[in-house]
Amino acid sequence: MRVIFLLAALLATLPAWAQSMPGMRMGKGTEPHLTQSAPPAAELQGKIVTPRSGYVGKRVEYDLYVDERLVNFTGRTRRAIGINGQIPAPTLTFNEGDTAVIRVHNQMHMETSIHWHGILLPNEQDGVPYLNTAPVAPGGTHTFVFPLIQSGTYWYHSHTMLQEQDGVYGSIVIHPKRIPYEMKEYVLVLSDWTDHQSKEVLRYLKRTGEWFAVQKGATQSYGEALAAGYFKDKLKQEWGRMPAMDLTDIYYNKFLTNGQEKGYFKDAKPGEVVRLRVINGSASSYFFLQYAGGPMQVIAADGINVEPFPVNKLEIATAETYDLLVTVPTMGAAEFRATANDITGYTSTYIGEGEPMKAPDLPRINYFQMMREMGSMGNMSGMDMGGAGMTKQQGGGEMKGMDMSGQKPASGSPMPGMDMQHGTAPATTAPSPQNRPANAQEKAGKSMGTMQDMGGMSGMDMGGMAGMGSMGGSAGDFNYNMLRALNPTTLDSTKQWREINLTLTGNMLRYVWSFDNKTLSQADKIPIRKGENVRMTFTNTTMMRHPLHLHGHFFRLVNAQGAYSPMKHTFDIQSMGKVSIEFDANEEQDWFFHCHILYHMMAGMARIVSYEGTPQNQYARTDYKELKKEDNRPYLWADLMAHSQGSFLETTLSNNRHALEFEGRVNYQGNFETETHLLRYLDNRQFLAAFVGFDYRNNRTLLAEGERNTKNNRRVFDVGLYYLLPLLVRSELRLDSNGKVRLQLERTDLPLSNNFFADLLVNTDREYNVAFRYMVSKYVSLSTNYDSDYKWGAGLTLHY
Repeated sequence: MRVIFLLAALLATLPAWAQSMPGMRMGKGTEPHLTQSAPPAAELQGKIVTPRSGYVGKRVEYDLYVDERLVNFTGRTRRAIGINGQIPAPTLTFNEGDTAVIRVHNQMHMETSIHWHGILLPNEQDGVPYLNTAPVAPGGTHTFVFPLIQSGTYWYHSHTMLQEQDGVYGSIVIHPKRIPYEMKEYVLVLSDWTDHQSKEVLRYLKRTGEWFAVQKGATQSYGEALAAGYFKDKLKQEWGRMPAMDLTDIYYNKFLTNGQEKGYFKDAKPGEVVRLRVINGSASSYFFLQYAGGPMQVIAADGINVEPFPVNKLEIATAETYDLLVTVPTMGAAEFRATANDITGYTSTYIGEGEPMKAPDLPRINYFQMMREMGSMGNMSGMDMGGAGMTKQQGGGEMKGMDMSGQKPASGSPMPGMDMQHGTAPATTAPSPQNRPANAQEKAGKSMGTMQDMGGMSGMDMGGMAGMGSMGGSAGDFNYNMLRALNPTTLDSTKQWREINLTLTGNMLRYVWSFDNKTLSQADKIPIRKGENVRMTFTNTTMMRHPLHLHGHFFRLVNAQGAYSPMKHTFDIQSMGKVSIEFDANEEQDWFFHCHILYHMMAGMARIVSYEGTPQNQYARTDYKELKKEDNRPYLWADLMAHSQGSFLETTLSNNRHALEFEGRVNYQGNFETETHLLRYLDNRQFLAAFVGFDYRNNRTLLAEGERNTKNNRRVFDVGLYYLLPLLVRSELRLDSNGKVRLQLERTDLPLSNNFFADLLVNTDREYNVAFRYMVSKYVSLSTNYDSDYKWGAGLTLHY
């Protein structure tokens, strides 16, 4: 009761700004309105402080030393990259109004960079190398200087190649000028860790290797489908040239919070309400967040305050941040668990001291049920998969509004086929003066909308500390429609609107990701003009989800809250989903826009949003030649089948639109064959490719008397076409320089069980091959085959 009386006395003396804070809900008299699902006000142990409205910003300086080091998170040591000797990098703490001075010292033999994710700053300080900031050269130092005109929870990471996956990421906390409460807070940086070098991961995705799916039990083989009663669904799926369903591309060895699989905050006191600043700093993982001590209360998203509301489970997409309030249990330590959304692992942080209180386990993914749900949406063969039909085991994703664990929708639009706009026309009412950005933000020309007191507690229910505002309801699972801004975020109706429509596209077989079937290296800029209202609408035709991030801006994520749609810098779009965002084009120059799944971005899903008529930097004048090299780099892979009757080698060197393929076969009687072909993919889905090549054969022991220019003894050039048929069968029609026509059908990687595969080939030269392999590791399979020319053999297949 002592604290209740303290709060009552406080209400009589709080300045007027506090009593009119948006989102505050008061009962009769001076007694706070209590929300049953919220942390009780009587347990609040924070110290009430005077607002720092007159705070004068300071120069806050940091030195970040980037270097390579050996790390061991799993029992296996590998080379990674740290900042100031640690992974994740140090938390950078500021106050709103400060000037950040950050010196990045590159102590590596390669370039590096740092991007300040979600921070509104001058274009040249954004940190994307070869776009708006120079890379930090080996042995060099780059000094970033920018004013902090916002507050909240943000983070920073490398934008050079795949360094983010290797450890170059850290957190940023900017405290607001006005703090209604001073309470204990913790920063939790979530990440995913693989023992493979990141460039090896991307190369393996390019070759569509099966091992990641094998490790997750996600191959969805015909044998498993038959045993589980889903054989017809599996057949229907592949007839439609659809991939096996999956939620993520990669199997991760560990998931970490602040660099540890398990962490502890033992200084949190029983009954205390604490603030968690949760950052998804992973390279490609989504997480389900749960707390064993009761409902979590969402108070901010992407650093911006929202109307508080309770949730039992919250899904956080890659690169998003959420601020949560939780109550420390009166006895024991409550687990805050972040579970990867493919349910392959989790990371835990225990809040409090004593006996652990566990969060509930989430059910395993039923991939076959997910496949059936997909099939029920319509005729698969008529659906535009955006090229995803060429995928194998890594393909797939969660359907819009469908929770694949069999529970309620956890993120995105809550119903299949529901547009995030909910059929409402874009709001065009000009915000009232009190809802316009603060002068400093407006002067800096930043898209802050109506976001005052960011990162503070201005939306808190004084009684329950997480009032539901006008939404009502009890704690449940999260979706974007729960996010409600504290003030209207509608744009100025007097400004001209620019409409931009983008389709998310991809090809999992070749691991190429794009917008409108164009990767960054192939695409033009997205032109906008300063002073416009910009509305961007995205339609995801791929079988994967994508967290999209726009640099240098906040935008309205148009949801069911209408005029109170929240402001964000990153948003998730579900498979087959549709999302609209709106923002005030009040910047200059060029800004990066991309999928924040690191491997999708590196494979091409990125664009440059360009302000027309504004000054160009040195990189713009070369059309960002260096930046655009990234998604078109060539990757090499190979399979060597070393069997008792001979050896069979297949190699591929591939970039976005081309592939150089080589096949070689040799036996121990001196017979050999080679086929070399250069392919060019012709259609947007990359089902169709034209090729030219050379076929050289000398099967001496197979030749009949006087046999010349046949399939066993020839040196011919050829041209032809490849096309992907239903059931993922690759068809080939070729014409050689002797005028001979050949038709060939081939199906590779046919899954028979989780790690048992078949390869089948037949052609009109009466050649055929049947092969089986059992994967025992990422690099080795036990295998056997029967070849029409070389007969039966068994041995090993080595994968590179």
